[in-house]
Amino acid sequence: MSTFAQTPRAVETDLLKSFKKIEYLYDHHNIGDDLIDANSVFRNKLKNYTENYPASIKLPFDSLKKARLDIFTSADGLFRIYSWDTWLGGSMHIFDNVLQYKVGTKTKSVLLKGTVNSYIPFYNNLYTFKAGYKTYYLGIYNTIYSDKDVGTGIKVFAIENGKLNDDVKVIKTGSGLKSKIYYDYDFWSVVDIDFEKRPTITFDQTTQTIHLPLVDEDGKITKKLINYKFNGQYFEKIKS
Repeated sequence: MSTFAQTPRAVETDLLKSFKKIEYLYDHHNIGDDLIDANSVFRNKLKNYTENYPASIKLPFDSLKKARLDIFTSADGLFRIYSWDTWLGGSMHIFDNVLQYKVGTKTKSVLLKGTVNSYIPFYNNLYTFKAGYKTYYLGIYNTIYSDKDVGTGIKVFAIENGKLNDDVKVIKTGSGLKSKIYYDYDFWSVVDIDFEKRPTITFDQTTQTIHLPLVDEDGKITKKLINYKFNGQYFEKIKS
């Protein structure tokens, strides 16, 4: 498929048509080979456009967002995450992601395809953090393993030497430096809370601190927080 001559409207229309077919098949209980094929067509088109059509990283894609394709762009416009539910799982939701980034005048992309045996989370927020001459992208991600078993994490990315580094070890934990931290919890402990008000991981730009809700021994999210503050080199746990 050639993408270089496409207009922004044509790109979005093409992607939207493919993406809406996924939802249509799922809504009509067609969750077999047709749904597998529909996801394959969409992911390949999205990978193609994000890699070969540089302007795509700046397009708002409002119609795709409305159709529930999650799109988060870094503050500097150099990194973007596309996430969607393939609807191929049961109570365990299987997600796909395309990570798009800009190097010079070119855009590149990485496809992360989820399976039952190789779980890929979905992203629902993205923070941009500049520390000296380095820029870190903090992606907030979620997992849905069942109606009860879910989780939330934060993963650090950076664009280095013309490539996307998805293993930026700048979070100091008890077991060493990590590129991500994650917690499991019982979904039923937050089900009665409005989605926008549910406790989750946040990043405070002013204090350069990552805040994570504390989960008790029963898997329930509490109002207490665990805090990791940037000390100039990495995020280190501090007393609340």
